[in-house]
Amino acid sequence: MGQGTGGTGHAPGTSASPSTMAQGTGGSSNSGVTPATGTKGNASTGNTTAPGAGGNPSTGATTAQGTGGNPSPASTTPPATAPGAGSPAPTASASGPCARDETFRITTVGKGTRPALQVEPDPGHGKALRAAEVDLDGRGQQDLYVVFPTDAGSDGATVQALYVHCSGDRYAPVWGPEYTLELKPLDTRTQGWRDVVHREKGGTLDAPTTKRVTMRFQGDTYQDASTETEKP
Repeated sequence: MGQGTGGTGHAPGTSASPSTMAQGTGGSSNSGVTPATGTKGNASTGNTTAPGAGGNPSTGATTAQGTGGNPSPASTTPPATAPGAGSPAPTASASGPCARDETFRITTVGKGTRPALQVEPDPGHGKALRAAEVDLDGRGQQDLYVVFPTDAGSDGATVQALYVHCSGDRYAPVWGPEYTLELKPLDTRTQGWRDVVHREKGGTLDAPTTKRVTMRFQGDTYQDASTETEKP
């Protein structure tokens, strides 16, 4: 019986039962872990919601960027329109000898077939004579063939020049002043301008020759185009 009482007392068993309950409670505590896990899950959901809420501001930021994107095309369009509206029409640039700054005021101050001329500013070759009036460019204006007889070379050449009429008493040089024996306009034309021949001495003292140089109008002056030697 002593063993039975001991068995009934089952102190170890009793002690074990509360321990088991405690463990059971511990098991319940484990069940309590599940709510805790649930709580964590809610917290996690809360965290998920927080990023979502954070996502909404992000969407708001995206919308703000989108709103910022709308002004960009608007600001791009006016500049593109403004230049088109304000672009001036292209204008033709002036060209030809009369467009240069180097023009002269030439007036007749003498009489006769070769009247004296006054050339301003003075080119520095002494007295000027009008050798001829000739229409060089076909406009119906009287252009000038001018000789400076006092400025002569040892070979008999004198300083001569061609001036095209611009307007009023203004003229522009298209050849010279240079030393030459003669200037002679031809009937042939280049770019609407009459071709011109000038003659000059060549060769040696023992065997002198005369060169005939044909000039053609190129842009705003006469340029040498061909040369041939004349027979003595």
